[in-house]
Amino acid sequence: MISGCMKRQAAAMTLCWVVLAAVATSAAGCGLTANRPASAPSHECSSSDQVYEGDKLLEQRNAPTRFRLMSSRYVEIVQAARGRNCTHTAAVAFNGHTYLQAGMSDDPGISELIPIIATWTETSLAGAFDFTELSVICLGVLIGYAAFWQLFADQRARWQGIAIFLCLGLVEARVADVYVYQSSPLIAGIPWVLHFALSRRPLALNLSAAMLAFCCSWCSLVRIGTTTVCMAFLVTLFICYRPSARTFWPLLVVCLACVPALTFQHNLINHRNQILAGYGDTAGSVDSHPVWHAIYVGLGFVPNSEVSKFSDTVAMNKARSIDPTVRYTSARYESILRSEVLRIAREKPSVLVENLAAKAATVGVLALVLLFPSRRFLFRQGQVLWLDAAFAGAIAVSSMNAILVAPKAAYLLTFFCLTFLYSSIVFFARAGRRIQAPIE
Repeated sequence: MISGCMKRQAAAMTLCWVVLAAVATSAAGCGLTANRPASAPSHECSSSDQVYEGDKLLEQRNAPTRFRLMSSRYVEIVQAARGRNCTHTAAVAFNGHTYLQAGMSDDPGISELIPIIATWTETSLAGAFDFTELSVICLGVLIGYAAFWQLFADQRARWQGIAIFLCLGLVEARVADVYVYQSSPLIAGIPWVLHFALSRRPLALNLSAAMLAFCCSWCSLVRIGTTTVCMAFLVTLFICYRPSARTFWPLLVVCLACVPALTFQHNLINHRNQILAGYGDTAGSVDSHPVWHAIYVGLGFVPNSEVSKFSDTVAMNKARSIDPTVRYTSARYESILRSEVLRIAREKPSVLVENLAAKAATVGVLALVLLFPSRRFLFRQGQVLWLDAAFAGAIAVSSMNAILVAPKAAYLLTFFCLTFLYSSIVFFARAGRRIQAPIE
């Protein structure tokens, strides 16, 4: 009875996750209906120094949200909401002077999503963000715990699992911002993939893996790298779990599950560019978080003669010293910083080595702490080495946020959640608490 109830609840919560991930799809209906600029813009759509300066002041304050959110991201959400009212698409923002890309210096997903949810729920932008953030965290924890319940028949393990997933949820809530969109779908989906793999149910395994990839691909629109971490786990799992020609088809299904989000993003970008062209503007930034900017800034983690400190201003000043007209986070801006990173690697490799070593050491110490309880059980059971390998692949990829940029709490969130989840599952599975459906 309990098991059936848990399965029904898990199915319902998984459906909620899919609905939440597909909210962006509905933006196509809300944001892609207008092929031309609004014919009769309101007064708030006209050029206004007051609005422009108000956004600058707003960026200097803390975001009025209960969950943590960078003030610059909150301003991007405000501008996207203003742009949506003027152009009927959440992909175009308005800063009081010009129409521009929504989420211009970051992944655009959050600035496109929150105004739509605020409209649907008839709440403020801050309230819509808090509601969405809480939903993402809670759904991830509850769906993941439902699978943990299925994995372990031992009642003590199930009760202790509550503490494990509660801890994961609290850490996510503490970091919050856009980073939970990378960790939460993994917390929700990975335990189910493991459950079906351990119980040798190939159809359910393939479907759960495809569902996880589908959700992660939508969440990648909010936080870059989510699909990469997810695919690192799934590809490694399938290759090691079933090393044969049959592995090709499940991996193909997993890859195809990512196509809807990619197609939607491509169409939305094209439509956004048409809208901007109608206002005499063009898209000036890359359509995701600027990668080379982050890597260049990360070289200042250990101060040196090339990158004096870990600061966005240092990167901006460097790019503009080479091209004074370059636009922040534009393709040209990214190209300049990419060239600078490669130049430093060639001419002063010690700068690269010192920074990477310092950050890798920090990440390594954290990994040792998190894996300490399960240290005696890691990679010790040949039948489930695929489980260890899959987690190792995902953990390694998730650590790149901290190693390439900086070992800050926000960049370590996914690494922490995956490592803590892996350590907990391995400990309970191999420390005398039997898995309910062990591999044969």
